[in-house]
Amino acid sequence: MTLNMFLGLLGIIITIIIGVTGIIYAYRIRNIPKITFLEQDFFSLFESIIKYMDGINITFENIQVGPSLLMLKASFINNGTIDIDSSMVHEPLKIKLPEDCKWKRIKITKTSPNVNVNFKMSNAITEFNWDLLKRNEYFSFDALIEVIDNPKEPIDIDNEYIGILSERISISHRITNLEKTNKENLYSIMRSKRLKKLMFPLTSLLILGFVLLISTFVIPDQSLKDTHYIIKDLNNNKMEIKLIYLKNDNIRIKSIDNKYKEVLTVDEFVKKYNIPLKVVNNTMFIYIVSIFASLVILMSISGIISYLFIKRKENSIKTLLDIK
Repeated sequence: MTLNMFLGLLGIIITIIIGVTGIIYAYRIRNIPKITFLEQDFFSLFESIIKYMDGINITFENIQVGPSLLMLKASFINNGTIDIDSSMVHEPLKIKLPEDCKWKRIKITKTSPNVNVNFKMSNAITEFNWDLLKRNEYFSFDALIEVIDNPKEPIDIDNEYIGILSERISISHRITNLEKTNKENLYSIMRSKRLKKLMFPLTSLLILGFVLLISTFVIPDQSLKDTHYIIKDLNNNKMEIKLIYLKNDNIRIKSIDNKYKEVLTVDEFVKKYNIPLKVVNNTMFIYIVSIFASLVILMSISGIISYLFIKRKENSIKTLLDIK
């Protein structure tokens, strides 16, 4: 395979990858509903408040609050591209606890203007209903969750346990065209927003990658190992020259002071000046530069695509952060 064929094939591959990436991105942002569950806070009332404050006792249903009572602050938001009305809901949005937990209390604490939402709670499952949840509208709730004690295997309710419990909470529904409900928390959202700071270096890397790739087209397939020599001019005076390898085995001869210029073939130069020249093949170097440039381009595009997904969610993320 010649160098030109390789570079042409490389360009086609990169074009295909960019095109496919664009198609996937366009597919993902098409008009489909989307609901995100945002966990704003999840903690033990006992560990967070009572344990570290002497003289404070909190009771719930006439029973002193212990480590097994947890507080969950969360929200659901429509951060898709279309409104979700009741005609699309065939089974309500349900949030289910693991078997070793149960709901104790739930209260809707905040909603977008004109959003009417109600809920029905059982031990393990709470379902939410609404008449219309428009794009970027949300509702928030506070919930008390009780961890059911097992006398045979006592549970250490610490941050690690709560983190695992958070992952075990499941969400289900039957809403037209809604594939799944995304689960987020404030920490993950803030972490993903940091990627926005990388947009400038990612763009710079992308430009660098294309510059490197384009440069492989102008780098000659061959070059001279040594380019500076001392020769004698017509007056038998020493003259320092620089050689530039051209196509078709030609070389340009130029004096350092630019007073002398000449173009000869390699053989003509050797015969005229009796100086052997060594021609170096640059194909491998060009291959390496091309591959490196392609990797830089692909990594930069991947980062930019990730940024675009975050940018698309920016309005809903801002809404979610304003809820707290």
